[in-house]
Amino acid sequence: MKTKYKKIVVAIQTAFITSLVCSALPSYASDTELYKAPQTSVTTIMFMLDVSGSMNPGSNDYGENRIQSLKNGMLKLLQGDTSQGIERLPDKLVVGLSEFSGTTGRIDLEARALGQEIDIGTKEIYRVSTSATFYLSRDLTRVNSRERYSTQTRTRRYSWSDWGNWSGWSNWTGWSGWSGSNPSASGEFVDSKVLGNTITVQECIDWNNINNSNDPSCKTWADSTKTLADLNGLNSTSQNQYANPNWSDQGGWVNIGSSNQTYNDVVTCTSSSWGTCYEQTNTRTNTESQNQKKSQTATIAGQVVTTYTGNAKDTHRNKMIRAVNALTAGGGTPTAFAYAEVAAYLMGQSTRNSSGSGFVSNVTNISGSTRYLNPETITSTKQCNTQGIYFLTDGVPEYGRNNSSLNIMRESLNDSGFRCTSDSLGGSTPYYNSSNNTNNWTCIGEYTKRLLKGGSNNPAGVSIKTAVVGFGSDMTGTPTSNKANDISDAKKWGILGGGGYYPGNNDADVVASVNAFLKKLQKYIPPVTTGSITIPVDNLDTQNIQPWGYFPQFDPAPDAQVTTWIGNLKKYQVVDNIIKDRDNKIVFDATKGISVDDPNDYWADTSIKKTITKIVQENNVDVEKEFEVRVGGALSQFKLGNVNNIERTIYTDRKVGNDGTTSSIGNDKALLQVSSADLKANNPTNNFSIDTKRGYLAALFGYNVTSAMASNLTTSNSDAANTSFVNFLTQSNATLRQMGAVMHSRPILITQKGTTQFDAKTGDLSYKDRDDLIVFGTTQGLLHVIRAGDSATDSNAGKEVFTFVPNEMIEKQSKGFLNQENQGRNLEYGVDGPWTAYTEYVTKSGTNASEPVVTVSGGKQWLYGGLRMGGRSYYALDLSDVTSTSGKPKIKFRISPDDAAAYSPISYMGQSWSKPTLAWINWQGSRKLVMIVGGGYDPIYENIGTPTSSSIDKGAGVYIFDAETGSVLWWASANAAADKVTETNVSNMKRSVVSQIKAIDRNSDGLVDHLYFGDLGGQLWRVDLDSSNQAGKTANLAKRVTRILNQSNASDVPRFYSTPTFTIHNNGGSLFAVLTIGSGNLSSPMSETNKNDALYAVYDKDVTRRNLSVLKDSELNSVDINSMTTGSKQLVKNTDGNTATSFSFGGWYYPLGSKKRVLNDNIAIDSDLYVSIFNANIDIDDVDCYGGVRGESKANQFCLPYGQCTVLSGNTIVVKNRPNEISLGKGNIGISFGGKDKNRGLVLNFPTTESLTNYTSKTKFISQRWYER
Repeated sequence: MKTKYKKIVVAIQTAFITSLVCSALPSYASDTELYKAPQTSVTTIMFMLDVSGSMNPGSNDYGENRIQSLKNGMLKLLQGDTSQGIERLPDKLVVGLSEFSGTTGRIDLEARALGQEIDIGTKEIYRVSTSATFYLSRDLTRVNSRERYSTQTRTRRYSWSDWGNWSGWSNWTGWSGWSGSNPSASGEFVDSKVLGNTITVQECIDWNNINNSNDPSCKTWADSTKTLADLNGLNSTSQNQYANPNWSDQGGWVNIGSSNQTYNDVVTCTSSSWGTCYEQTNTRTNTESQNQKKSQTATIAGQVVTTYTGNAKDTHRNKMIRAVNALTAGGGTPTAFAYAEVAAYLMGQSTRNSSGSGFVSNVTNISGSTRYLNPETITSTKQCNTQGIYFLTDGVPEYGRNNSSLNIMRESLNDSGFRCTSDSLGGSTPYYNSSNNTNNWTCIGEYTKRLLKGGSNNPAGVSIKTAVVGFGSDMTGTPTSNKANDISDAKKWGILGGGGYYPGNNDADVVASVNAFLKKLQKYIPPVTTGSITIPVDNLDTQNIQPWGYFPQFDPAPDAQVTTWIGNLKKYQVVDNIIKDRDNKIVFDATKGISVDDPNDYWADTSIKKTITKIVQENNVDVEKEFEVRVGGALSQFKLGNVNNIERTIYTDRKVGNDGTTSSIGNDKALLQVSSADLKANNPTNNFSIDTKRGYLAALFGYNVTSAMASNLTTSNSDAANTSFVNFLTQSNATLRQMGAVMHSRPILITQKGTTQFDAKTGDLSYKDRDDLIVFGTTQGLLHVIRAGDSATDSNAGKEVFTFVPNEMIEKQSKGFLNQENQGRNLEYGVDGPWTAYTEYVTKSGTNASEPVVTVSGGKQWLYGGLRMGGRSYYALDLSDVTSTSGKPKIKFRISPDDAAAYSPISYMGQSWSKPTLAWINWQGSRKLVMIVGGGYDPIYENIGTPTSSSIDKGAGVYIFDAETGSVLWWASANAAADKVTETNVSNMKRSVVSQIKAIDRNSDGLVDHLYFGDLGGQLWRVDLDSSNQAGKTANLAKRVTRILNQSNASDVPRFYSTPTFTIHNNGGSLFAVLTIGSGNLSSPMSETNKNDALYAVYDKDVTRRNLSVLKDSELNSVDINSMTTGSKQLVKNTDGNTATSFSFGGWYYPLGSKKRVLNDNIAIDSDLYVSIFNANIDIDDVDCYGGVRGESKANQFCLPYGQCTVLSGNTIVVKNRPNEISLGKGNIGISFGGKDKNRGLVLNFPTTESLTNYTSKTKFISQRWYER
C-alpha cells in the first residue's frame, strides 16, 4: 500500500471537458441595464404645522417655547446635524410646507424635491473655514520731541505814535524732556500661518439680493456635508480672520533718520487798564523732533475663510429652510379645517367656496384660479409613489361657534355625498369644544379613511397616509377632564391614518417622528435576486465534479444612486440536475424566474434573520405584510463588531506613514492586517489610527458608521471628531451586516489539504478531512475567502477565513463600505473580475500510513485575478501558508496600468476583464509559469456606437506575464512596435480583448503551443508559440499570429466577449479543430443595435498540421474566414442550426434572430455544443412597480463539427432533430454543468419537462505536478 502512494497521480477526465465544465457564471459586461429598477418610488410629504398662540412660551401653561423647538427640529431635518448624527432629509424627498392658526390652514410652500434646483446666476455658494495659527508683525511709529524758549520785548513810546525798538533776545532756556506722541501702527502683516485640522464647510442658503446679479453676497450660511473635493473648479477668495492680538515688543524705540528743528514766534501784548496795548513780548520756541519706530509680534489662533463663487442654484431645500425660519405663532387651532386644506392641495382640489378656507387663487406653483396645483408626483398613474401628511399640533381643536368642517371636506373631495360618522372618531363625550369638536372629530375620522384608501375614495386616486404629532406638555402630559377625549382621538387619528401617532416635547422628538413617518411611507419594492450557479471540479480528484453549487446573489438597484449593490453567496446541493437547499427544496421560483425568499442554504446561520415587507394580494387588494426570513449564505456568518476579541480578519496592501500619507506595499510582501483596535488607538506598525479612511474601514467590521462621521474624519483630524468616532465603535453600534454584489467574479474552489483514502475493492480514490475554501470578489471592493465545509453538516461551513481589501479600493470607493443608505451616488464595481488559482501539492505522511495527506503547505497556492469594471489592475496573492484556521496571505505582485509609464506595454491595457490563464511555456530555454490575459476592456464600448476604423482601443491585444513576478514577457497588438523578441506588431489587432485566452497544448508536453481568442471587432485570432530554447532569447515567442475569422467588415460587426470553445474532430482520417464562439453586445445587451448576432463555428484546418511551424503564411488554409466571401474561406449560413456544412468550406454560422445574443461561454462535450442564448425581446412592462430582470436565457444544443445532428440507425446515418431549447431563467444566465461522481449534465435552476442528456466521462491519468518532500 505504501508503494501505491510513492508517486501520486490523479484521475481526471479528458482535458477539454475539465476546463469547460467550470464555465458556469455569465461573463457580464456593464450589463446593469439588464436589471430594471422598479418604477421609481417617490415619497411626498406635506408638513401641516401648528402655529397657534399656544406655541409661544407666554401663551401656554408650561412656558414652553414650542415654536422654537419645532423650528429647530425642522432645521435639523433639512440641514442635518453631524454632531448629533442626524442625516439631512434626502434630495429626492418631495416636501412642502403648510401651517395653521386662527380659523384656517394655509399652504406656504409647494411640494417639490428638496434637491430641485433653480439657476440664480453667479453667487457665493460655499464657505470653508479652516482653523489656523497666525504669526503677525507690525511697526509702531511716533514723534519724540523737546522744546526751549527765548524772548524779546519792546514798549510803545509815550506819544503812542510808534513802537520802540525790540530788546535783544534773552538766552535760551534749557531743553525740556523728550515727550513722545501717541504711537500709531504703520501696518499689520501676516508673516506666516499654519493651517489646522478643523475644517468647516458651509453652504449658502439665502442671498442678500437673490434676484440681483450685481450682488453675489450670501446672507445666511448653513453647515454642509460637502468636502473640499466637491468644490474643485469654483472661483475662490480667502480671508484671514482673528481677534485683537496681544502684541509683544521686540526691543525699544529706534530713531528714524535725523532730528528736525523748527522755530515758532508768538507775540503777546500787555494792555493798560483802559485796554490799550502798551508792551509787546515776542516768544520764540525752538522745537526739536525725532521720528521713532518699534517692532512688535503676536501669535494668535483664528481661521482662514475661503469663499467660493460660481453658478449658484437655489434649491427647494433652501426655500424650506427660509420658510421654516419665517414661522411665527398666534391664534387658534382649526384642526379639521387645516387637515382638509392640506389634503385639498395634495389632491389638486379646492376649498375656496367653503367657510374656513385658506385657499388663495393664483399663487405661483401652489394654486390656479379655481383649484390647487397638486404635486406632479401625485397622480393615479404613479402607483409606486407614496404620499403623506405630517400633522403637528400642540393643543386640542378649537373652532368658532357651530363651525363644521363637513362642507370644506366635501369640497376638497369633490364629493357632496361625503358623510361624517362616529364609526372611528368622535364617539366619546365630553370634548373640549362641545358639539363642534364632536362633529369635527367624526369628520376627521371618515376623511382620514377616504385619504388612506385611495382609488375611487378620493379624487387623486392614491393612498395618502396621515401621521399625527401631539406636541408639548398639553398633549403629552396627563390631560384635564375636558381635553382627555380630544387627546385620545388625536392618538387614534394617527393610527387610523396609517402614519402613526407620536408624542413630542422638543426638537429631537420632531426629528424622530418625521423619520419614523418616512419609514412608514417607504413602499416595499422587492429586490430581484438573480445569478448563476457555479459547480467546481474537485481539485483533489479532478475526474469528479463536486455535488455542491455556489450561488452568487445580488439585489440590483439601478436607480438607487448608491456606490455598491449588495449581495450574498450561498451553497446548495445539485440533486438530479436541480439546485436544492438542505431542506431538499427547490430554491428558484420557476414562475418568477428568481430565487425564493427564504431558502435554507448549507451555509446559513439560521439564527440570523431579517424582516422583509412584501406586497401580497388579499381579496384583490395589495396589502403590505412583514415576513421573517433567513439571511443565509456567507453573509449570515459575518462577525459583527468585536466579541471576546474575535472579529473579521481583514488584510490590505495599504500602508500608512507616520505623517498619514498612504501607499501600497511592495511585491512579495505579507499583507497588513487591520483590526478595529488599530482604528481607535495608535499601532506604530500600521498607523491605521491616523488613516483618514478609518471611518469607512470601521464599517467593514460591522460598525454602522454614518457618511457624515466617515467624511468628517477625511477632512478633519480634530480631537473632537476622533473622540466621537472612537466612542462610536461599541458593540451596540455593530449592526451593519452587508456584502457587495457577487456579479461577475465567479466563485472558485481552492483546496488546501485532504487526507487520501483508497478503496481496494472498488479502486476508488477519495479524500477526507478536507480544507476547501471558496474565493470570490464583490462590487464592494473586497476579495472574500470562505470555508466551503467538508460535509453537509459542517458547522464551520460558510465562515469567513479572511477578506482582502486592496488599497486602490479604499481610495476609490470606500463609500461603498458604508450602509447603502449612507453611500455615494456613483455605482462602482469593486473586485468584480474572475479569479483563478495555480496549485502545487505536497504529499506528507498522515496519522495512518496508508492515508497520506496532500497539502499546499510547502507547495504553492497562488491566486490571480482582475477587477473587471472596478479598474485596470491584476493581483497575484500567495495563500500557500493559509488554512481555514491559520496563516497569513502575501501579495506576489500587482500589475497596475494606471501607474505605468507612457507608451510602455501595460499602459495600453484596458479594464482587467480576462480571467487569467495559467500555463507553462519554454522561455529562454527553461520552463516558465506564465499568466496570459487579454488586453482588457475599453469603456468606449459603453456607448452604443463602435470605434472608428483607424482608432486603436484600449485593451487591444494579448499579454503574457511572468506568473511569479508580474513582469511582461511578451505581448501582441497594433500598439506594439515592429516585431521583437518580446512583442509582435499585428496591424489589425486594434480591438479590445476581454475574454479568457484559450491555451492549447498540441503535443502533451506540458507546454502551451497555441492561443485562441476573439475581440470586440468581430475577429478570432490564433497565436502559435515557439517552444524552442531560443524563444525569448533570439527568437520571438510567437511564431505567427493569424486572424482565422474576420467579420470586421460585416454590416453589423459582431462582438466577442466570451472564450472560444476548442474541439478536435476527424474528417476522413485527417484531424481538424473547430472553434465555436457566439457574438452579442454584452455592453448593451438590450439595445436595438447589432441586432443580428450569431453562433460561429470556424474550421481551423492548420492547427493540426505537423509542419505548421515551417509553413509560409501563403500556405495556410484557415485565414480570414468570413461570411461575405465564397469558396474554402466561406462561413456558410446554417439557417435552422441543423444543416451540415462540408469540410470544404471555412465553417458555418447560425443566425440567432433579432435581439438574441450569446453573452456567455459555450460548453462542448461529446460532440454536443451547449449554448446559452439571451433573448432581449423579452422585457418588462414599464409600469411595473416591482421592476425585475430583463430578457431571458435558454439553453440551446447544437451538433459538432458540421452543424447537423445525426444518429446511426443500423448502418445508415440519419439526421435527427436538434433538442428543444430549455429555459434557464430570467436575465443573462450561462450554461452550468454538474452532476455526481463521473456523470455530468446540464444543471438548471428549476425543473424542466425536456429530456436532459447525462454524460459519463472517460478516465485517463495525468500527473498533476505533485511531488514528495
